[in-house]
Amino acid sequence: MSTSYERTVRFSEVDGAGFLFFANYLVLCHEAYEASLANAGIELRKFFGEHRVLIPISKVTAQYLGPLQSGDRVRIEVLPQPNGDNSYGISYRIVHLGAAEKLVGIARTDHTVIDIQTLVRKALPAPLAEWIRSAGGASAAS
Repeated sequence: MSTSYERTVRFSEVDGAGFLFFANYLVLCHEAYEASLANAGIELRKFFGEHRVLIPISKVTAQYLGPLQSGDRVRIEVLPQPNGDNSYGISYRIVHLGAAEKLVGIARTDHTVIDIQTLVRKALPAPLAEWIRSAGGASAAS
């Protein structure tokens, strides 16, 4: 079961031709990721302070299937999945909410949890593992 996030494409996010700049598709995905975490009760500043981890994106893929322009409404669907005891992936679907919904992009980010001091991989903190279980519907390692 995915979670979703909706918003309007802003004028500042489009390129000179009037279309959403390609890198901003990933900005939309990251906003949706943060919103999904917040909806699960994970406040990021507190989370990182308490768990002393870094969670860098280790890999990203994106496929652009259609254009978006300023003023367009979009829904970004977020589906996290465990990759092991110290990493997870998130699949995204970017849907244009016009007269008819249209899939305009898909992306995936892979994340690795590492200890902030040693920079060694670390197990998923419990709140993150629970978010993956509840938002992704799959069993996350803990």
